[in-house]
Amino acid sequence: LDGAKIAKTSIVKDCTNPVWNQKFCTFINHIGEKLTIEVVDDDIGKNDCIGTYEMDFREFVDNGGEFDGPVQLMLEGEDRGMLEIALTYVPYCNETKTDCDRKVPGCYFPMRENCRVTLYQDAEHSAQPEHEPIFTAQGESYVPPGAWKQVYEVITNATKFIYITGWAVFTEVVLVREEDADTRTLGEILKEKAEEGCAVFIMIWDEYDDMIPSLVGTHDTDTAEYFEDSRVCVKRCARGHTDSGTSGDTLTRLIYSHHQKSIICDSPPINEDDERLRVVAFVGGLDLTDGRYDTPQHPLFSTLLDKHAAPDFYQNCVVVRGEAGPRQPWHDIHSFLEGKVAQDIRRNFEERWTVEDDGSNELLYLDESEYVMEDLYEGEDSWNVQFLRSITSQSCQFSYLERARKLKTERSEKIEDTIHSGYIHHIRRSQNYIFIENQYFLGSAHVWEGDHIPKKATNLIAIELVRNIIEAIKNGVHHSVYCIIPMYPEGPPHSMAVQEILYWQTATMSMMYKYIAQTIEEQELDTHPTDYLSFLLYRCSKRHRDGS
Repeated sequence: LDGAKIAKTSIVKDCTNPVWNQKFCTFINHIGEKLTIEVVDDDIGKNDCIGTYEMDFREFVDNGGEFDGPVQLMLEGEDRGMLEIALTYVPYCNETKTDCDRKVPGCYFPMRENCRVTLYQDAEHSAQPEHEPIFTAQGESYVPPGAWKQVYEVITNATKFIYITGWAVFTEVVLVREEDADTRTLGEILKEKAEEGCAVFIMIWDEYDDMIPSLVGTHDTDTAEYFEDSRVCVKRCARGHTDSGTSGDTLTRLIYSHHQKSIICDSPPINEDDERLRVVAFVGGLDLTDGRYDTPQHPLFSTLLDKHAAPDFYQNCVVVRGEAGPRQPWHDIHSFLEGKVAQDIRRNFEERWTVEDDGSNELLYLDESEYVMEDLYEGEDSWNVQFLRSITSQSCQFSYLERARKLKTERSEKIEDTIHSGYIHHIRRSQNYIFIENQYFLGSAHVWEGDHIPKKATNLIAIELVRNIIEAIKNGVHHSVYCIIPMYPEGPPHSMAVQEILYWQTATMSMMYKYIAQTIEEQELDTHPTDYLSFLLYRCSKRHRDGS
């Protein structure tokens, strides 16, 4: 649609009369003048175009947005055959604003009711004296929980299984860093749990550092070697499972990573009358690796000789000595989930493990008579939770076949992009404000300015936020969007990768402010685009020991 790819079928091999029978349901938020359907011959190297069909998209929408029938494929003025298609345009309407259904439709995992959720800010947290006290709905003083402290408690209490996924898992990490706390490393704890009979399975990203030194410090080789002669089973998971050895495969393995961060364990019963174990899970942004232990105070120098001494000193933006600092602060969020949603996160691990393992390391079978499978947490404190993810059949064997049929297919791979769907679903239901916090902010490249700009950052988040603001302005309602991002993403700020990301972020922001400014001018308002859209940057500064 206007040069932006919105759908792609699977490949039908060795057939001159192919039949796809595929159905796509996709969000669009495009200028939408021309819709092009292209049929190509899948060849080694460059694909050959067989023919295209072009449709006036505006006219199609104005005439009801329905089409079903054959279309003529053309190439350079020549007839290249017929294609049977059916198209339906479902317009976005303001009624969505009053739809309070938080369930994201069409997802692989359903909304789970009667769950319990604990939220964390940073790996360790305590009450902030500079802030006013926060109270719970029951009027009790809110005490912020510590993420890694609870990870330690849950792992050490597990008796049957511990499943971990991570971009990186560092065996030398110490989870609790208080006086008189357990000083065992994560690796030592997991080895001991495995010796006790607990099934410990870990999946980490294979950074492809067998031939070249580690570029981003995932410790994947060290972690695998550490557990080599133990009962802990580790899988280094690469992106791309082909053995062709082509430059494209190598580039995929170097650039694209597995980024899930989860821990799934069994947990003791909560009711004295019920001896069945529970399944609980952690998910979020915190890896169990070096540099992640931090607090909201984000000390840069004061903890270099104790809590952030080697091997946990981390600095990936500038070259400094560990004992001198500054260390790189790390801000992130995490969550602890109890209830049926934890079973979904366990299923995610199992579906990924099935692809990675050759069958020699079987996961633990969960007997329903030994584990709680039904709702446990009814009442005012219960949560409705839906597990969303971004993954393909290259890395995951979708076990719910009926649900998998609803997923997109591209080049014969099933694709689940429910995180993107979740963003759009909730952005469209926002009425007053949206708060977004991320390490990166770029996308909606189909409406970036400049023909020289590659248009492959196709997510719709930025343009959806803009549309929300524009609709609010036209309806006389004030709607604010607050985006918090770092001054620059992780890495040396002068490096090519960081500079390129900053360039695309600038293109995204410029596009957003341009459309908001146009609407303000059309509505003849005495306001400024920053009254509706704000980009705020993190800043962390501390006084050095020498006074600087």
